[in-house]
Amino acid sequence: MQKILKIARVLNSLSLIASCISGVALWVLCLLTFGLALALNFSYVNSKLDDFSLYCFALMVLLAFSWTLQKDKHVRIDLLYAHYSDKTKVIGFLLVNLFFILPFCLVMIKYGLDFTIQSYKMGESSQNGKIPYYFVFKSFVVLGFVLLSLQSVSEILKSFVKIKQRNYTQSADFVTEETQILKESLKEQKLKQEH
Repeated sequence: MQKILKIARVLNSLSLIASCISGVALWVLCLLTFGLALALNFSYVNSKLDDFSLYCFALMVLLAFSWTLQKDKHVRIDLLYAHYSDKTKVIGFLLVNLFFILPFCLVMIKYGLDFTIQSYKMGESSQNGKIPYYFVFKSFVVLGFVLLSLQSVSEILKSFVKIKQRNYTQSADFVTEETQILKESLKEQKLKQEH
């Protein structure tokens, strides 16, 4: 069981890193505000800025998928889910991850990779031609679904441990103490580097 939980911890830490990267939201907001101010006040529209903010938003959403799954903040039908027992919820969560999320991620990775490789071979740029190396942005689709599939594997492992230990009442994210410790140690390292 400890080996399984250790694997789940490693996979959870990848989602934590992705959630930090998806903090791009603030920058996207600043870019959009700046672009809007330019357009309204100076009648200047910069299509590069528009494209770049759109791609940053896509990056933020794709990288937030895995973190959302880890924190159990994903969308589900709560009207039905609330009436189930804890055991049924854990088994249902396991089955959803095993038979829906993971296969969907694998399909998206396969087609996303083909899509990205084709874009790379063509030397594709954005629709208006202002942003080169379009394949870099398309590779975020693959990265987002790789992270989501790894987090899904982590959730499958955690659900398996819950079922094996017959402990159904623990929260869906019972490995977060370690990720919190990791987060605090990263902050400490950052503070040491600043001084």
